[in-house]
Amino acid sequence: MTVTLIEITLRGLLNRRRTLLLVLLGVLVVLVAGLYRLADQPQAEAAGFTGALLGNFGLGVLVPLVAVIVGTAALGSELEEGTIVYLLARPVPRWRIVLAKLSVSWLVVTVLVAVPILVAGIVAHPGDPGVALAYAGSSVVAALEYTAVFMALSLVTSRALIVGLAYVVIWEGVVASLFAGTRIFSIRQHALAVAEWLDGGAVTAELAPGVALVMAGIVTVGATLLAVHRLERVELRGETA
Repeated sequence: MTVTLIEITLRGLLNRRRTLLLVLLGVLVVLVAGLYRLADQPQAEAAGFTGALLGNFGLGVLVPLVAVIVGTAALGSELEEGTIVYLLARPVPRWRIVLAKLSVSWLVVTVLVAVPILVAGIVAHPGDPGVALAYAGSSVVAALEYTAVFMALSLVTSRALIVGLAYVVIWEGVVASLFAGTRIFSIRQHALAVAEWLDGGAVTAELAPGVALVMAGIVTVGATLLAVHRLERVELRGETA
């Protein structure tokens, strides 16, 4: 049943229109890096540009956008279409459904964000691939955290996509950048701290790597438990109790 669930989730997430949109988002990051190289900018500025591109565009835009689209669709689309009843009617533990959906969604998001971030970093700054590897590695952590949060959100509200985008724009883009005390709850800041740890200090982050990893774990586990709890309350007509 787990294998079947994984196959169904993959087919649902990788429909042509959604896949094309998500791939284009990653291509855009690589395109910006390519344009920078074609402009023949001074090599001394490459590190600064690469950090800004991968930190602001990669972790700040690409990762959350892909994660909110994939994460909210993993279970949210089945709730909206009513097909969730066929899944819940089977004798499968709710936690197994959530973990299978989360694993597949995380894998999809990781491929769609880590690969373009890695390629863009190498294209923009081929002299130091460590920066690209650090940001790509941190995007894997951010992908898991974002996906877990947005998947849980899809079981809390029918407007998960809108709420998720509002979180990315308002909290991550405005509040966390203005108020230092809120950054401990920022997924992007968690990812930047992981990138700093992986790159040995070349990346500058606002949080200590240890704190960021602990918070990332707490958020991921908390969101996953919330998703399990909400799914257990979903009635067979496809609505949450």
